[in-house]
Amino acid sequence: MIWHVQNENFILDSTRIFMKAFHLLLFHGSFIFPECILIFGLILLLMIDSTSDQKDRPWFYFISSTSLVISITALLFRWREEPIISFSGNF
Repeated sequence: MIWHVQNENFILDSTRIFMKAFHLLLFHGSFIFPECILIFGLILLLMIDSTSDQKDRPWFYFISSTSLVISITALLFRWREEPIISFSGNF
């Protein structure tokens, strides 16, 4: 019982941390947002693949193609923006 409560608290804390990081990523113009879209698509594919009985599903192609198109679209919208982060001012 104690392990279950500790595990649940860990899951809640990690979910809060993830949501805070996702909020900062989405609303403060980070340049890794397109990569996060691809990672989210891969995680979704892994979850569907591990829980489904059928291994040749058309959803796999749809999810991977959609995440790739959304990622490319996000990159195209940021094409002309100046870099936000400058480590020494010489970049």
